[in-house]
Amino acid sequence: MNTDHAVLLEQIIRQADIAIHFQPIVNIDTNRMYGFEALSRGPEQSPLYSPIRLFSVAEQHGRLSELETLCRTQALQRFQQQQLPGKLFVNISPMALLDPRHPKGHTLRLAQQLGLPPSAIVIELSEQYPAEDIDLLKSCLDYYRHQGFQVALDDLGAGYSGLRLWSELAPDYVKIDRHFIDRIDQFPVKQEFVRSIVTLCQSLTCQVIAEGIETEAELAVLQRLGLQLCQGFLLGKPQPQPPTKPHTWFPSFRSQQQPRYNETADCLCQDAISLPPDTRMKTLSQLLLDRPALQAVAIIEHNFPLGLVYRQSLLELFSTPYGRALHENHPITEIMDDGVLMVEGSEPLSSVSQQLTADNNQYVAQQFIILQQGKFRGLGHTRDLLQRLTEQRIQTARHANPLTELPGNVPIQQELLRLGQQQQPFYLAYLDLNNFKAYNDVYGFAKGDEVIRCVADLLRFHGRRHFIGHVGGDDFVMIGADATIVEHSRQILAEFDVIKRRFFTAQHWVEQSFLARNRQQELCLQPLMSLSVGLIPPHLTEGASEAQLSHLCAQAKKQAKLTDSGFCLLQIPQVQIA
Repeated sequence: MNTDHAVLLEQIIRQADIAIHFQPIVNIDTNRMYGFEALSRGPEQSPLYSPIRLFSVAEQHGRLSELETLCRTQALQRFQQQQLPGKLFVNISPMALLDPRHPKGHTLRLAQQLGLPPSAIVIELSEQYPAEDIDLLKSCLDYYRHQGFQVALDDLGAGYSGLRLWSELAPDYVKIDRHFIDRIDQFPVKQEFVRSIVTLCQSLTCQVIAEGIETEAELAVLQRLGLQLCQGFLLGKPQPQPPTKPHTWFPSFRSQQQPRYNETADCLCQDAISLPPDTRMKTLSQLLLDRPALQAVAIIEHNFPLGLVYRQSLLELFSTPYGRALHENHPITEIMDDGVLMVEGSEPLSSVSQQLTADNNQYVAQQFIILQQGKFRGLGHTRDLLQRLTEQRIQTARHANPLTELPGNVPIQQELLRLGQQQQPFYLAYLDLNNFKAYNDVYGFAKGDEVIRCVADLLRFHGRRHFIGHVGGDDFVMIGADATIVEHSRQILAEFDVIKRRFFTAQHWVEQSFLARNRQQELCLQPLMSLSVGLIPPHLTEGASEAQLSHLCAQAKKQAKLTDSGFCLLQIPQVQIA
């Protein structure tokens, strides 16, 4: 052992000469600091400045628990002094935690003295160090849990016991090792690993944190995979006095994180390598050699896509006798797939799925081209499409109205929130059955439910290109980005006016009225039930808050009920709803 290092370590511990740096953990869903990880450094310009060296020397001299206790103390004190928002993540190694000399109750006492609730502190356990006695380790962590602290498992995928530690310790958070984040945009296998971890965490009510993010491409992929909590140099380097808010550029990454129920192909779009049609096969071969994860290349001419060339196609051609020699100077269009599916970015995911699985397709393609007004924008991957559709169905089922199985209030609010965050113009149609209560009183709830399901079916058919939701009772909404929603609303009204005849007796239909009690419980003739649609145009929905949208819906509904057609396109000067 190096005696000079031992003396320096003794001096560091005695003088509490530890520098604490805080690295942000950002919630990219809410665009807020979720918390900070406290990272310790030795004195600057000393041999023990590096944390790896510092803690290694402490372990060699049997002072690891003592050093970690000091670092944890300094971290809590400086976190409280700076009034940093969110949770504080502090590191403890299994070896220090299992040391019989490790002080019991120190962290809780210190937190209480500083006025920090235990729920704001996360004990972060690194998987990089072996823990031979997992049962003892679990009992130590349970001790912290009973005091109100949370537990995180760091470096998932990098250590010795991996999934066993996860299953035994049941942490509140898991941090994915940097290896799986590094250049994740270039390696589909890494993406599948992270996707599986996110899915498993959702099932186990455990939150996953991606650490080590250094590029915008990495963050974009993690965002698409459903990650909310992110950490890395891109989002903030460790600093003694870190910022309390994310970078100003950050909101552009946030919008994808909201659950979506009416997504389009745009959400699947990824940047792609493109080549002109006169590119030679030997050039493509070298490109594929340099990029082992690249599976397809787009062939573009004047911003318009011609097709795709697949890695497998070139490999098969070059693997034949004299294949390379005969073809390497030929243009890549000779092996191009010009029948690849091309869809506009505004195309709903359900429509993209239907086109991919059409009967005339002999196989389901793994990639498809996404356009923006006919010009090449990027590539979509079928696996991502299936993942998104599955997530949509799960979210819809979780919050669906039990009678119609349409998305309920939670999905409706999330869709409106998404559109507002992305500043996308949209129409909002509010549909309501007039005189439905009187109909229910006379014909009974079973017939009333039949009417509601009928309206839901009409919405599914005519509003299939829009988001449709069931607010509750006899109220529905339809949300769409384009003006076709106006015509679709009129079609729904016209069709309901025809088919509603089957919900009435012949006498009531002839008389166009029936005897029922009004809201004052007076028996009187009531007009037949009808449907009304109040439509709010984009110039009114733009920038409107939830309360303002609710007020606009009430106005549109009221005005629609007053018209003979049952339809109203609301026209109010925007200043009146400010």
